[in-house]
Amino acid sequence: MNLLLLFVALCGVSVEKTEHAPVIDGVLNDQCWQESAFFGGEFTAFQPRTDVPLSQLTDIKLAYDEHNLYVCAFMHDNDPSRIIHQVGARDDDQPVDKFYIYLDTFDDNANCFVFVVTVDGVQLDYRVTEVAGYDMNWDAVWSSAATVCDSGWTAEVAIPFSVLRYSSAEEQIWGVNFGRRVSYSNETGYLFRMKERGDVDISCFADLTGLCNLPEKHRVEIRPFVAGRLQFTGDESLFSNPWGSAGVDIKVPLSMQSVLDLTVLPDFGQVESDADQGNISHWAPWLREKRPFFMEGTEIFEMPFNMFYSRNIGSVAMNGELIPILGGAKVTGTSGKLRYGFLEVITDRVWEADTMLVESSTSYGIGSLLEEFSPGNWMKISATSVDVPGQGGGEYVFGRSASFSGMATVKEYFEFEGELGLTWNRFQEESENAAFRVEAGYNREYFDMSISASKSGDNFNPSFMGYMQGNGVTSYSFDTDISRDFDSGFMSGVWLGLGSSYSLDSSDRNTGSGVNMWLGGSTVSRYHMNCWANYIDRSFDRYEGPEGRWYNGGFSGGVSVSTDFRKPVAGWASASRSVYLDSWTRRFSTGIMIKPTPVLSFDIEPSMRIQKPATSYNWSEESWENTSSDWKSLSITASYMVTPLMRIRFNGQMSRFERVWDTESSSSTNDNIWVNLLYSWEYLPGSWFHFLVGEVSEGEEDPEFTVYAKVSRFF
Repeated sequence: MNLLLLFVALCGVSVEKTEHAPVIDGVLNDQCWQESAFFGGEFTAFQPRTDVPLSQLTDIKLAYDEHNLYVCAFMHDNDPSRIIHQVGARDDDQPVDKFYIYLDTFDDNANCFVFVVTVDGVQLDYRVTEVAGYDMNWDAVWSSAATVCDSGWTAEVAIPFSVLRYSSAEEQIWGVNFGRRVSYSNETGYLFRMKERGDVDISCFADLTGLCNLPEKHRVEIRPFVAGRLQFTGDESLFSNPWGSAGVDIKVPLSMQSVLDLTVLPDFGQVESDADQGNISHWAPWLREKRPFFMEGTEIFEMPFNMFYSRNIGSVAMNGELIPILGGAKVTGTSGKLRYGFLEVITDRVWEADTMLVESSTSYGIGSLLEEFSPGNWMKISATSVDVPGQGGGEYVFGRSASFSGMATVKEYFEFEGELGLTWNRFQEESENAAFRVEAGYNREYFDMSISASKSGDNFNPSFMGYMQGNGVTSYSFDTDISRDFDSGFMSGVWLGLGSSYSLDSSDRNTGSGVNMWLGGSTVSRYHMNCWANYIDRSFDRYEGPEGRWYNGGFSGGVSVSTDFRKPVAGWASASRSVYLDSWTRRFSTGIMIKPTPVLSFDIEPSMRIQKPATSYNWSEESWENTSSDWKSLSITASYMVTPLMRIRFNGQMSRFERVWDTESSSSTNDNIWVNLLYSWEYLPGSWFHFLVGEVSEGEEDPEFTVYAKVSRFF
């Protein structure tokens, strides 16, 4: 670290107010930039080599007015012709040059906002929290531009104070850091060095001073929308099954530290589809949340033991229809070191042929309080409530849950965590309804070790609002990880891990004990390889059949590799062989990404899973039989970026799932094909137009064709 950087780190960064707001065009010729001085220069790299100067210099300037914080950066480059270009959609993490801005607006060393601009002008933003880690779903409306010149490239950013949360102090002190990615040389570095091999450590930020008399009130944000859909099958009329909807999302600042989000008649689930899966487990597959209302700022609602699973809200009814959401409200905020969040959602009824009630109207609620005492020391309390009033002759049904969790860090490297969960519902006995977990860990920059113990009661059931994968189990585990970075040579790093686990059910039967090992490495040129192996002892599956069944264990293993995704053609592949019941399964998947131009990309992903004959319980025949399954899938995605704000995307999947039983009538084959073509345009900041055409074909049924459009406007 040079003396100038050391001086900046010790004294912090100061910003001055300007009367001349810059034009955000990526050209640094505005009057406010002429009036301020550059700082920065030499960044400290952590990839591919640690604690060495970044090969290219970076200069930064700051300014602010009553509306925005302005940042400009000059990324010097000795040979701009080597810069890798790839235009993606907003928040797509492309392997290109990037400039990062980190803002710890409460200077609490525990939470920060991150704004990223790529060399092609694509925006990324997210939040980092001490407790929940990375919240990649956070989105804000801000302005940026980038321009390439003969000596590098420049970025210009305007961050509205209205998208940030900060204290009400007249003179603000924030934490700040800046990062840069030089893609062609595989370098990443920060202005102020981070600990932990480059992971974001908010306590390493420098002070940002000079911000005075910032806005004490944020404006209300309103985003109304209208949407419509036409569906038809076979020879039906083009206007078969028409549907239309209008709704609104509203963001109301309650104070500088808290905000109320409201949604009325939200439209979910049309722009993105869940990929088909061949599921042979006892549990429904875990589905990733894609709905903005449940994604943005909801890390505060995370609960232990998967006690909050937002995909349970507005899921699919028993007749296959999507359960509509009437409205929802969400309050999130901070008060000193206390963070809080409350969410309430009401779903509508679902009818079959307008006469039979399939799903009742339901109320879902969750609240969380999180006290952050200091970095690595926190305590959290959460509770959920699900209420289904008696409707259509049905009885009143409820589900409740509560959790307590916390973490304590001693002498920086020793971490202790504890979690407790409790559940109650209309049908559950009020005994054996708890679950707990304790963990102790030792974490250094290149060495981690942890030991944990957990237990769940036979009546612990978070499924009303959570995701359940069994209960009545006592488990113990031990894990250790060792890693090493290299300052020279072919390899940039290697890692090795060892672990063991031991679990028993409430009758002291072994339910999954074993040992495992994993080994991996990465090269300077960004090739990666991981391999793993484990041995599982003879275990009892109490969910297999009416009374459960013992199965022999065995060895499992797998390997995965990936190439350099900076190249026009790149790919990855994984293969594994795993113990399943008294037999085994083989899995293979691969992906190939082709980027013929910076604005056009193709992603092709074939996968397969073969389960060899194993003894399993056939519930429809009430008998033990041999069963096998075969799953094959091919997914294709093509994306064309007309501009950074306009994209055309083709997405499709063809899958086949075949399951064979001794009883032929129980065997089944499911063939599914779905495709869609989506046009998305951010015609104004925060305002979107989506137009989708798609087709779904299941087995021998007539294909269903859909035309869908949605327009939203941000005010």
